[in-house]
Amino acid sequence: MNKFALTMFTVAMATPAFAIDSIPLDQLRPGLWKVERKMEKLDLNPVEYETRNSEYCASPKKEITRTLRVASFLCKSTVTAMADNKYQVQARCNLPGVTGSNTTIITIVSADEYRAEVDTEGSVLGKQQHRKEQISAVRAGDCKE
Repeated sequence: MNKFALTMFTVAMATPAFAIDSIPLDQLRPGLWKVERKMEKLDLNPVEYETRNSEYCASPKKEITRTLRVASFLCKSTVTAMADNKYQVQARCNLPGVTGSNTTIITIVSADEYRAEVDTEGSVLGKQQHRKEQISAVRAGDCKE
């Protein structure tokens, strides 16, 4: 599968910006954020594991919303508050060549930490995919101007 198809699948499975507005991401303080993403590619035999580390200097709300904005017109989604600090986002996409569902549970641990568990199942150009991700993000300090 090419990178474009995989990227479109990932973006299509994301949550629309308007749905994410009900999650109080503004509780998270702007600054330098370090993010670790651990992914399991469950559709492969043997299962493949990948870890990606990144960082950004901005507001998590801004970064998360920017990342998910593309999907706002692509998928049907719902947000459910599971607890004071835990939110479940479910999305269903049915696009030409890309179909599937995504469940994301976002936990706001504190103003300086959030976590997400992502489960994505579907198909891209007829090929089945199943991915699970564990995302943890920690504010590492202020941004250097």
